Amino acid sequence: MRTKFYLNGKKITKKALQERIGEERLKRLVQEAKETFLEDPLTQNDFYLGREGMLTIEFC
Repeated sequence: MRTKFYLNGKKITKKALQERIGEERLKRLVQEAKETFLEDPLTQNDFYLGREGMLTIEFC
């Protein structure tokens, strides 16, 4: 399963995102998104990151 990250609607790499929000927070968000995706694959996984903006995690 591939993971794609979008910050404010623009694609961003995992490395760049990890530098912005931290490794532990990113792991927690990906785990939460994965659980939601497995329950219902049609649900869009969005997370509000405060001043960073809106993060969307997509699985392929």
